[in-house]
Amino acid sequence: MLYALPNPPSASALSTTRGWLAAFAFLPFAPRVKQEITSDQYSKQSTRRALHLAALELALWNFGAQGLLNVGLLFTDAARAAFFTQTSVVMTPLLSYFSGGDVRKSVWLGCFIALMGLIILSSSNSLDDDVVEDETTAVASSSSWFYLGTGDIIVLAGAASWSMYIFRVSSLSQYHPEVSLQAFKTIYLACMYTTWFICSAAIRYATTDDNDKWASVLDLWRGYNDWKAWLILFYSAAGPGTIADILQQGGQKYVSASEANVILCGEPVFTALLSRFVLHEIASKMEYLGGSLIILAAILASI
Repeated sequence: MLYALPNPPSASALSTTRGWLAAFAFLPFAPRVKQEITSDQYSKQSTRRALHLAALELALWNFGAQGLLNVGLLFTDAARAAFFTQTSVVMTPLLSYFSGGDVRKSVWLGCFIALMGLIILSSSNSLDDDVVEDETTAVASSSSWFYLGTGDIIVLAGAASWSMYIFRVSSLSQYHPEVSLQAFKTIYLACMYTTWFICSAAIRYATTDDNDKWASVLDLWRGYNDWKAWLILFYSAAGPGTIADILQQGGQKYVSASEANVILCGEPVFTALLSRFVLHEIASKMEYLGGSLIILAAILASI
């Protein structure tokens, strides 16, 4: 919805704005954060330092997931990036397995079924968006999927970073309360996004002719005065950002990282449902098939 508006923000401007809005959305939880960090659990400076280090670590993994994806998209197309990003659903149980965790057979099965569902969803989107002009182009397009380029490797690193985030949330949630940990993580993440935005603006300013320097910086978000954009960003920051982060960490106290990753794969399904009722978009048969496989995977992983 945001990118359907005129003059939408760049990736760095969007991430920075959303990051700080998410941080401000924690203000209603400030009394609880104060209560948690002044409890006996954090009476020692070493335990408070451990909380901040845990929050910083989660912020780095989270930033890496999005940052590497954005960089990877500079070198590969969106369809390939969507596919490689989805491999995190397999990376997470592998991380759990090699770290000595117990991954049930039903979870492994759920992970691979979810991967199949995500592949179907991404291939459906690419079929809708791409037009193959002739037979030669078709052969080149299909064969290129068997080649790993620089962009593909960067996107895979982003998927691994997201898997590490989910894996570490499961571990750290046993030691730190979700509201405080996610609040500090969000603040650290907003600072990282701000650094990214400042670097983007500085590069634009330094590489543009004298007469167009500030205009080039403004191109990062020319529609900054659109109240609809701010409304969408605030909803995205408060709902899918602040509240979702708290609920995710709270849920991962009771389910494994692998199960959590399978359940989180349901995001495209909820997106399709919202698109149906809000934007009146109709899903294709392939999208229904992919969504059904993801729902089946979540059920299997939870058994």
